[in-house]
Amino acid sequence: MNGLVKKGILGIIMCLTMNTGLMSQDRRGHYERIEAIKVAFITKKLDLTTEEAQKFWPVYNNYQKELMELMRKRREDRQKTDIAPNDKINADLTYESRMLDLKKKYKKLYLKAIPAEKVLLLYQAEREFREHLIKQLNHRRRE
Repeated sequence: MNGLVKKGILGIIMCLTMNTGLMSQDRRGHYERIEAIKVAFITKKLDLTTEEAQKFWPVYNNYQKELMELMRKRREDRQKTDIAPNDKINADLTYESRMLDLKKKYKKLYLKAIPAEKVLLLYQAEREFREHLIKQLNHRRRE
């Protein structure tokens, strides 16, 4: 009986581990689908020429990588429980400052790849996409 209990517990642990891996893969796949839709949305809004696209997309992809890293670090910092409230406030302000610095840095790089009008359209397209995504998520939660 003791051996059966151990095997049962081991089986449950294996199932939970496999489900966690599948959930992680599913989440990653979901994120990749959203990113593909976002790229298509931005491409349509900016109406890039072939030359502009060749210059723009590598810059934008680098921006996304740096942005994700900054956001990951912020999530990690927020999960820490041994930090004083004042230090958490300072960490949030530092994050906001780094976010602004990142946006300023990439604005300059975007302007080397595409005209200012299209940079403005990029910011508008990103905002529209975020708003649309939030609406979709809220709609799905209500269902």
